Amino acid sequence: MIILATALLGCSTRAPYVPDPSAVDSENFRFTWEKSSEPTAKEVAYYPNVANILDGTNPILSLYREDVTHKKVEEFFVQLTGSPEIALPILYHADRNNLSLSLVFSLAWVESKFTPSAENWNHKSVDRGLFQLNSNSFYHLTREDFFDPEINASHGTEYLKFCLKYAPNERLALAAYNAGLSRVQSGDIPRSTQDYVRKVIAYKRTLESRFRRYILKSFPPSPS
Repeated sequence: MIILATALLGCSTRAPYVPDPSAVDSENFRFTWEKSSEPTAKEVAYYPNVANILDGTNPILSLYREDVTHKKVEEFFVQLTGSPEIALPILYHADRNNLSLSLVFSLAWVESKFTPSAENWNHKSVDRGLFQLNSNSFYHLTREDFFDPEINASHGTEYLKFCLKYAPNERLALAAYNAGLSRVQSGDIPRSTQDYVRKVIAYKRTLESRFRRYILKSFPPSPS
């Protein structure tokens, strides 16, 4: 049996992700997550709208917000980060701030390699956690807060949103995230920051290519 699915996207009734500290599984993850089942050989569905969304604006976030594709997008990022405890808070806060998922996860990769306990000491401050929040900029956070994926992702995505709001383009927003907005606005962008931006953009392109192959394998646009 072959099922043709055409107009399933665009009407999401899924409740938003809400962190639940009581949902702890046997491996000490704060959040529980179940893999979606693969379709059987006799029940392959085709989703032409998925390919259209991939060619649109902010495609991965759009597919994350759809009931039909939500679980597969979630699965991709859980596999990417190696843990639902890491992936789900980043997805939730990127969605809440209406940010590109490929940009947010690429930023987190370059900052910490998806390591919640990452720590980098500077001359007068220290960067901590998934998004390497600076101790001087986020002085109100405790050490435990910095290493909490939920709290770190919340502040990291909000700061990225701030940089995107005041920078004229994505590259300069990333530079502002790394070196500070005032420094970027004055044109004083260090070579290390320029290298940093190139790394994020390069990883973002690779991630988007991998995601496209991954999602179209599960949601083929038309029969071959």
